Amino acid sequence: MKKFLLILPFLYLLGTACAPYVKYQHISQQKPSKAAEYNISVYHELDPLPPHTIVLGEVTIDNAVPSVVNCSYKDVIRLAKWKARKVGGDAIHITQINLPDESNSCYGVNAKIIAFDPLAQMFWPSINLDENDFRDYYHSNVLDAIEGIWTISENTNWENVLTGVKGNNEVAGKYEVAIIRDDDAFNRYNAYVLHSKEAGLKRGQLKAYYTKSGFKQTYNEHWFMADHSELVRNIILEDSGIFRTTSKYSKYPVNYERENLSLKVYPPHYMTAPGLSMNTQLKTMGSGFVISGNGLIITNYHVIQGKETIEVYFPSIDKHFSAKIVLEDKNNDIALLALDEFHISEYFTEDIPFIISNTKNLRLGQEIFTLGYPLGEILGKSVKLSTGDVSSLYGIQDDPRLIQISNPIQPGNSGGPLLNENGEIVGVVLSTLNARYFYENESIIPQNVNFAIKGNYVSNLISILPEYQELSKRKNLLMGKSLEEQIELITPFIVTVK
Repeated sequence: MKKFLLILPFLYLLGTACAPYVKYQHISQQKPSKAAEYNISVYHELDPLPPHTIVLGEVTIDNAVPSVVNCSYKDVIRLAKWKARKVGGDAIHITQINLPDESNSCYGVNAKIIAFDPLAQMFWPSINLDENDFRDYYHSNVLDAIEGIWTISENTNWENVLTGVKGNNEVAGKYEVAIIRDDDAFNRYNAYVLHSKEAGLKRGQLKAYYTKSGFKQTYNEHWFMADHSELVRNIILEDSGIFRTTSKYSKYPVNYERENLSLKVYPPHYMTAPGLSMNTQLKTMGSGFVISGNGLIITNYHVIQGKETIEVYFPSIDKHFSAKIVLEDKNNDIALLALDEFHISEYFTEDIPFIISNTKNLRLGQEIFTLGYPLGEILGKSVKLSTGDVSSLYGIQDDPRLIQISNPIQPGNSGGPLLNENGEIVGVVLSTLNARYFYENESIIPQNVNFAIKGNYVSNLISILPEYQELSKRKNLLMGKSLEEQIELITPFIVTVK
């Protein structure tokens, strides 16, 4: 019995010898404590830190005092985060990891507790969009394969070269970013933070950008570290909709190897939506047409999307007008604009000559023409005619909203009217197939495959307007006239929109 009593304390100490204790040494003044749910970021030994960070103190978690608390790596990190919240920190910066060995089965860490300067991020590039805004963008724009919502997980392996002991830490869904085309830089795609387990990263902050290389599905990644330094590496976008990046670094006697796995979660990588291969990239300028005497204009939604100011120009009278959006149909890419201080009788002696026709009367092979301002100022201010016929009554993947047309069109034609031989509007010119997309992804160059939104969708959009009764009763003044006469009467009411 006495032997048992002598052995019992020894067994107790042996069973709890891997219990951790927390030791803290303050350096700067403590800040107000954070809530228990506040996310504390973790930076490892060689990770760069955000600019203008403040070291509040240093925490050591090691194996000593008996306790019932476990001492796995995750548990000691949990303790360090708990201490960081208590002293008002935003993150822990691990400076040393004590790995288990033959004499000690527990982990230990030394870490700095740091706080972020909230002013440091003020001038870093960011965008004021939420996830729904990005999804709207993906629905209504041509998408490169890299564009979409991505979740990025991080997996770090380490090994002590002296003892051979290995460890691992995995952070699933560390970042979620939305990647979209940069409107101001050719061939560049920006990645903005949607969600992050790093407390220093805010929604909308620029995390990376990508540029296409000369090889299919291959990009240059410019990844911004926490201190805003730039890490450049090549990535290959796999057919499954993932790409991987790896990095290695050492702090003797521990070697680290980290892999970031990026998975595309929206839209599905395999999805070929009608808009995916259609070229609506050039949004700086488009065409439009007047439909009412008080200055209502029809154009494409993508022509005016995201613009704070809209200008409508009448080349026939050399007049500029400010415009505002009255109605928009993002799904069908139609927008209705209203001109400021406009009435048709002040500028024109003739009435609007055309009407909007019911598209059910369209026939395959029917002759059609469009008037607009392709390539904007490059080809000049005079209206341009493009003739052709109806190639299909449907769009890509038999999209019922669209007409496929053989008329040659260029950027700038978007938003212009599509008319039949009677001068009736049967559609709104939308886009051409994205030749670059098909060349890079399918190794083919499509020839003269273009699309228009059917006129019925314009009628549906304007049917709720007070002016609709007037519009629906308008007479077609172009019936029976030659093409040349029709063009002469229509041209004054074709505008540029930018």
